[in-house]
Amino acid sequence: MSILGLKKANCKNCYKCVKVCPVKSIKVENEQAKIIDSACILCGRCLAECPQNAKTLTSELDKVKEMLRSGEKVVVSLAPSFIGSFNMEKPGQMVTALKKLGFYGVGETSEGAAYVTEEYYQLLMQGRMDNLVTTCCPTVNRLVECYYPDLIDQLAPVVSPMIAHARLLKKSLDAKVRVVFIGPCISKMDEASDIRHDTDVDAVLNFDEVETWLK
Repeated sequence: MSILGLKKANCKNCYKCVKVCPVKSIKVENEQAKIIDSACILCGRCLAECPQNAKTLTSELDKVKEMLRSGEKVVVSLAPSFIGSFNMEKPGQMVTALKKLGFYGVGETSEGAAYVTEEYYQLLMQGRMDNLVTTCCPTVNRLVECYYPDLIDQLAPVVSPMIAHARLLKKSLDAKVRVVFIGPCISKMDEASDIRHDTDVDAVLNFDEVETWLK
C-alpha cells in the first residue's frame, strides 16, 4: 500500500525531500523525486518540507463516508492529542461533532493504552528481555525492521494502543462494528493495514482530513 505519493507536475527538482529524508528512501529519476515505498519509514518529513506541495498523502475519507452512508455501525478511536489540534472550548464538543458526522460512538485511544501499559509492566516484571523497545510508534517499528533487524528481538511483543483499543471496542460493542482511528500520525495507516493485525482498524483519518470535513 503506497501512502505517500508525488505530483510530478509540482516537483521542481529542488532536492529538499532528498536532503531531509533520514533513511534516504527518496531517489531522483529524470529530474523527478520518487519515494521508495519499501524503504520509507513514513516519518512525514518530506511531506512537511516540500515547498511545492508535490507530495501527496493517501486518504481513506471516502471509504469512511461510504461506511456511514451504508448504515454500518462505525465508531471512532480518537487519539488524545486531538485536544491540542482542534479549536474547541471543551473536549466533549469533539465527541458531539463526530457524532453529527454520523459516527455511532467515540472512544479515546488512551483506553487501549492502559492495557498496553499493563503488558509492558508484566514484561518488565518477568525480566525476560534485557532491553525493551516500546512498539507504540509504527515509524520506529519500521525503522527497526528495515534498518536495524538485529534489534527486532528487543521490540516489545505488544500491539499499539490503537490496535488494543480497536480490539476493545469490537469486544465490548460488536465484533462487526467498524473502527476508524483518528490521529495526527500518517504511519498509522500503514500499521492498520499490517497483515499481523489488519482486521482490527478498518480505516484511518488524520486530523487535517477531519478538520476539513467538519468545516
